[in-house]
Amino acid sequence: MCTRLTKALSFLAALAASATASSPVLSADMPLGAPLYDQELLPPQDVFEGWWLGGTIGGATVSYDLAPAGGTADTSGILGGIAGGYSWQNGPFLLGVEGDWMAADINGSHRFNSGSNQVSPAIDSMADLRLRAGVAVRPQVLLFATFGGAWANADLPVTGPGGASGSADFFGWSAGGGAEVALSPNWSARFDYQFTDFGSETVNYPGGQIDYDPNASTYRGSLNYRF
Repeated sequence: MCTRLTKALSFLAALAASATASSPVLSADMPLGAPLYDQELLPPQDVFEGWWLGGTIGGATVSYDLAPAGGTADTSGILGGIAGGYSWQNGPFLLGVEGDWMAADINGSHRFNSGSNQVSPAIDSMADLRLRAGVAVRPQVLLFATFGGAWANADLPVTGPGGASGSADFFGWSAGGGAEVALSPNWSARFDYQFTDFGSETVNYPGGQIDYDPNASTYRGSLNYRF
């Protein structure tokens, strides 16, 4: 028993001595407070600069104020498409221009005229063209705000007495913000929220006209490639 214990202790002592001899002396080679990683491996300060293109997908809610029918038609659904643009970066500060086009399935319905009529708005495509300004709170993390113009196409059928099919193109302004994270020198992930105030459009039906005044909120996630 003692012989086995003595051999085991001798083996452990020899192993510890070997490890100590083969490892560098950290206290001599690394000054106190030195970083534990290579500074050259950090993302550059202009990591978000340049042309970029990506895919985007998310959800949206659109509310239409109706006149003179009265009430509000609330709709919701999904959207997805492509986005791209160019960004200039000076230190942590960024300025860019960007746009996107998205197919959409955003629909709902609302009854009016004491329930005898129903309008069923449905947006099938949307697009934006915006300016973006941001600041990199860390070399690979960008916080930004956006502002620009927006467009949407909607089918606006009305069923019931005097109803018919209808459609309109809506134009308005868009504002929002979000965050983008660099995953590598070329790839980044992004999340943003956009509020859009579309202008009012009038659609004529056999039974009269309806003024539609929609507002939209969209929430999107994107994966982008920077050239």
